[in-house]
Amino acid sequence: MIISNEALADRGDYPGMWTALLIGETNSECDEISIQITHVQPDAEQGIHNHPESQCYYLISGTGLMRINDETKVVKCGDAVFIPGNSKHGIRNIGPTEMVYLTANKAFGRRIESQVWYKTANARQKRMESSPSAARGSARYE
Repeated sequence: MIISNEALADRGDYPGMWTALLIGETNSECDEISIQITHVQPDAEQGIHNHPESQCYYLISGTGLMRINDETKVVKCGDAVFIPGNSKHGIRNIGPTEMVYLTANKAFGRRIESQVWYKTANARQKRMESSPSAARGSARYE
């Protein structure tokens, strides 16, 4: 069983946003699915990009302007968006508060995962283990 969360996931920090790879090939050995969560500050954006994998976004909070190819639409908390593979897409936070969305797609593969989510959970875990106060919140049982 694999259980992940934002604190334990590999992470990528970018201007005005950060993203965590909750489930991917790196931590699950599965190349069939990947789930990420992204936090975007007001007026920041995930820039226009494309990749072969189709994708779904689900907005957990906030309001964004979603672009897929030449089409743009306002999306809000509770909206799910399908993005066809190879489509140019991106999202800008147009609301006054942080926008958070979950992404699901076929795994991008270890090479891409290590480039996008470059702050590894292993390094953060080692820092937490060296700090008794940080480790108090974690529990494990068999």
